[in-house]
Amino acid sequence: MVDVTNASGETGDLFGRRPILRHDLAPIRRIPPELKAARVLCRQLRSKQNPQEKKRIAHLICLNLLALLKHKS
Repeated sequence: MVDVTNASGETGDLFGRRPILRHDLAPIRRIPPELKAARVLCRQLRSKQNPQEKKRIAHLICLNLLALLKHKS
């Protein structure tokens, strides 16, 4: 059998007895900070009872998402 070595030095059988493990197949996606903040605010929105608080949090969520849209373009 032919052994194959990948970039990280791991070996594997060409015909599948010992497969090469590839850790770099999918790039790691980073979540933008604006989206993280919007998620946190959405969780806070569920727990609030006061309508004024809910409006304030909804406004902050919208501002975060608008900043995200403006930043990407």
